[in-house]
Amino acid sequence: MVEASLYFPITIALVMALLYFGLFKMQESYFFFQAERASSQLAKEIAYPGYDSFQTDDLLKNSRVDFPWEEGPSEEQVQSYYSAYNGSVSGIYRIGLGDEIKSRAEKYQEALCRYSEVFSMGTTEAYIKVKNGFLSKSVSAEIWYEIPTPGILQYLGVKNKLTLYAGAYQPVINTTDFVREVDLAWDMGDFLLEKLGLKGKADEFAKKFEKVKEILF
Repeated sequence: MVEASLYFPITIALVMALLYFGLFKMQESYFFFQAERASSQLAKEIAYPGYDSFQTDDLLKNSRVDFPWEEGPSEEQVQSYYSAYNGSVSGIYRIGLGDEIKSRAEKYQEALCRYSEVFSMGTTEAYIKVKNGFLSKSVSAEIWYEIPTPGILQYLGVKNKLTLYAGAYQPVINTTDFVREVDLAWDMGDFLLEKLGLKGKADEFAKKFEKVKEILF
């Protein structure tokens, strides 16, 4: 009985500690999953205007990585997707960060904070940022979860509060647009060379440019 009174509390404490840390690890894994989903889906919406028309459920509420393809998109959704370009230069070339992108980022941030907790025992803060670089955009998602440490873990020397963190980064990439824009740049180069009377003399023009660059720099 003396041995049981000594070892039994230690055994229970270790078992409870393992259970708690297992639950924390599960919560942390789900945070990473949600952060990656949020950054990936928002990046797709920025790269492909109208992509948000395929989202039918609350953002990040279920465990789907993307919208369901079993039923297939409706004709209305497809038309909405193709009409999202609107024929404008800013829409076609993704110039700047419009109000619609900022609004979608706020909605994803709210959803990330609301639907990322497996256990409602702590407080959650989430942030989603869209960076508008010179040549490209990117999306970053971050989430913090602070939970009071259970008494049995405090007894074992763990600090009063535990903080879980997860973050994800996703560049905004549209391969089709990249190929198209490279092709347009090539055509523009041919047009300028022809106007300057340098058609078929690209190598000669490049050499002259190199000489000018050497003089200037």
